[in-house]
Amino acid sequence: MTLDESQAQDRQIEAKGLRFLFDPFAASQIDGVQIDYDEFEDDFSVRVPNVPQSSC
Repeated sequence: MTLDESQAQDRQIEAKGLRFLFDPFAASQIDGVQIDYDEFEDDFSVRVPNVPQSSC
């Protein structure tokens, strides 16, 4: 995950006021992805429930 400028081919998803951009390859891999934010830890976690051991 990185901060970047939007490109014409990017897929955009907005959730709770946050906009996420995915390049074409990443967009093909995100089906079912869950992005959680822990306010106490000030930390994000990214999980793909269909794939074992898939947290970042």
